[in-house]
Amino acid sequence: MRRFFIHPDTQISGEVLLSEEESHHIARVLRLVAGDVLQLFDGRGNIHDAEIVTVGRQVSLRISSSRFVAEEGVPLQVCQGLLKGKKMEFLLQKCTELGVSEFVPFISSRCQLKKTEQQKLSGKYERWQKIIDEACKQCNRSRPMRLAEISSLENLVQETVPNRGLFFWEEEKKCSIHTVSSSPLETGLQIVLGPEGGFAADEAQAAEKAGFQIVSLGPRILRAETATIAAVSIVQYTLGNM
Repeated sequence: MRRFFIHPDTQISGEVLLSEEESHHIARVLRLVAGDVLQLFDGRGNIHDAEIVTVGRQVSLRISSSRFVAEEGVPLQVCQGLLKGKKMEFLLQKCTELGVSEFVPFISSRCQLKKTEQQKLSGKYERWQKIIDEACKQCNRSRPMRLAEISSLENLVQETVPNRGLFFWEEEKKCSIHTVSSSPLETGLQIVLGPEGGFAADEAQAAEKAGFQIVSLGPRILRAETATIAAVSIVQYTLGNM
């Protein structure tokens, strides 16, 4: 069933009016008509089955049933070094699909973005949020993944909770993700993955001092976006979130 966002403060009694953007998608793109049924969700766990009453600039709907879906599983926060081009958009989409709770982009010493590109990042937030919202609709999540403000690796490491995080470093030789157990962390887990250039040794040392466990994904050197998807998939499976 097709799904559409409504604002959390929307009054559900009587007929519900959708935003002009969602209404345009229904009327002009999907070409749905009166009598068609769909789902509405507010990003806070409330899901409503609805029937289209009228189609116009703002589509009106009648709610037939409502329910609340609680968040399940162990919360997973993914901290990602900024990547070039559209790789960040790709990861936002895939992390949403894989059930990540929160996504924290950060800048580190080996980020390959030019200063002019970094200065434009704040303007991408609206687009990034839209990508998350659309992925949330597609994968049938009751809540979208939270998108945090861009941080620095230094601040991220300083603010972490000791013994709650995994720091993925390609130079780590002793500890692999295959030997790490994430299951006891019922309160949540934080994983940190680097940009295309990886992490410098002093960054890994600072993370370890702050209480992160330094791990690798194995002997292969993966592209940054591949490494993130692999790490998220493995960790989510270990946590029982898959």
